[in-house]
Amino acid sequence: MSIKGFSIVKCRNCGLAYVNPRLKERKLHEIYNKKYFSNKAFDGAKTDFYGYGKYLEEEGCIKDTFKKRLKIINRLSGKGRLLDIGCAFGFFLELARDDGWGVQGLEISEYAYSYAKNVLKLPVMNKTLEKAKLKSNSFDVVTIFDVIEHLPDPKATIKEIRRVLKPNGLIVITTPNIGSITAKILWKNWEEVRRVREHIYFFSKSTLKKILESLSFEVVRTESAGRFFSVKMAVERGKLYNKNIFILIGKISDSLGLSSKRIYVDPRYKMTMYARKVK
Repeated sequence: MSIKGFSIVKCRNCGLAYVNPRLKERKLHEIYNKKYFSNKAFDGAKTDFYGYGKYLEEEGCIKDTFKKRLKIINRLSGKGRLLDIGCAFGFFLELARDDGWGVQGLEISEYAYSYAKNVLKLPVMNKTLEKAKLKSNSFDVVTIFDVIEHLPDPKATIKEIRRVLKPNGLIVITTPNIGSITAKILWKNWEEVRRVREHIYFFSKSTLKKILESLSFEVVRTESAGRFFSVKMAVERGKLYNKNIFILIGKISDSLGLSSKRIYVDPRYKMTMYARKVK
């Protein structure tokens, strides 16, 4: 499949899908500026499709999504030290800190990092994991939400995560699932492959599990990863797939006064995988 000059190909040996040619790491990092978190492409503008529509405005919905994930982490791990890679504005870190975790964040976007550090007063570093040089065996949990598909060498990053995790520590990964039925139906219209400027690897349950097991992790839970939206935001996202139908749904929701109501939406094309570090 080819999108905007990029081909998505699949490894004949392991089945892992990836973008070819892949952008250099420096080029990948250039897009994570203020526009990345407020991209008018989500409002129908004829511009490159990547990033988020109105990330800061969606804080409440994003936090509700993270609360669900944190509850599961709490069931799988005793509270201790938690590292969030690609923490963005720090919403998940803030929740974890307030819930009793000792937290550390990493974020390569200087714009998002500054918000997490200066507004939310969180312990964050404006570095990649590899450049952060964190101590070995120092975290009970490492979370990496909607990040691994952006990385130039995801296996190397997971290997480094293993190094900083304590024995029996937990890694939690959320990423698009290219093996999902929804992804197969939508294919070129699937927003995750339309993001070829930022998404360079596409995992299925089997390919992600295979990588984790090759690095001595044991997968303990895999689930579909939905998220909360306001009805208004859900309608705007739906317009990416069928503009006329979702314009009509938007008019109906406006007339019923439902636009600000929060709903949980799970199109079942993302997954969260929880895996434990084993000897």
